Amino acid sequence: MKKFKKILRFTLWSFLIIGLLLTMGFVNKEQKLLVCKSLEVKINKNDEVSFLDKTDIVKLMKSRGDSIIGQSKYAIEIPEIENVLSSHEDIAKVNVYMTIDGSVNVNVKQRKPILRVFNSNGESYYLDESGKIMPLSNKYTARVLVANGNILQTDASNYSNSVSVNDTIKKSNSKLNELFAMASYINRDEFWKAQIQQMFVNSERDIELMSLVGNQRIVFGDTTAMEEKFKKLKTFYIQGLNTTGWWDKYSIINLKFKNQIVCTK
Repeated sequence: MKKFKKILRFTLWSFLIIGLLLTMGFVNKEQKLLVCKSLEVKINKNDEVSFLDKTDIVKLMKSRGDSIIGQSKYAIEIPEIENVLSSHEDIAKVNVYMTIDGSVNVNVKQRKPILRVFNSNGESYYLDESGKIMPLSNKYTARVLVANGNILQTDASNYSNSVSVNDTIKKSNSKLNELFAMASYINRDEFWKAQIQQMFVNSERDIELMSLVGNQRIVFGDTTAMEEKFKKLKTFYIQGLNTTGWWDKYSIINLKFKNQIVCTK
């Protein structure tokens, strides 16, 4: 009886394994026969960024020399498609995959500019949220903070790769590093994002802020103790100018000096 049970158990396991192998073989064969029937492209439109549309993505994919539609799954080189799309100057991240019903799905995340720079040579470009230089687009102009003035071409020398806010000033004395750090801070703060429209680098290489309220020049200096300076300025706005109504009384608000605000009438 025990011997019979062992034989029965062995037979059942054998059938299960054979069935599994047959199923896997069938699925593998079906996958080989699977062809692309459609192309679905999704592009994030957060913050109204519109550098790219579906036509642009399809055009980039076709630059590889094929049409995608009608090709078998194994003829579509997904890693190569991702590499081609990722190399585009307006794309931050891309994910490509094929579904079991034959649809090639392309999910694209656009780069998000936070600052537009006009340097002293008349050149203009963006800095995105990760600290990379981003060229202008003929298709779309981003409404972001602007920086101009005495910004040298050499200031951009360290921006071939991404940099983080915490490391910018430590890496070099580049004024662009400071502008990026300040733009990142302003964009994270809803109050300052609504107030500051422009940063200007003067002849002494100090950063000046142009506010939407009042006609003052806000001489910020460099980004040393940046958060503290912004807190002092906000307190001065709310408890000082907002209370007295003297928005047009001062022509210059100077934050360069430690623990004080110097105003010029």
